[in-house]
Amino acid sequence: MNFKEFLEKLRGMSDLKKKIVLWTIVVIAAVIMGYFWVRKTADNFQKINQNISQIKIPDILQTTTPTN
Repeated sequence: MNFKEFLEKLRGMSDLKKKIVLWTIVVIAAVIMGYFWVRKTADNFQKINQNISQIKIPDILQTTTPTN
């Protein structure tokens, strides 16, 4: 079935069926986009974790001495 035939079939459907087709396509697109969003977010958190582990915080108590 080519795209033109699909459009003709879609035009012949009732409004309720058209809405069901539309929302099905929207949900499938949202699931695909959500998958990639979660994957990219996990990669970014992993990069942040690697960067935080490389930070060296100086020990303030050993580097300063009171002057009284």
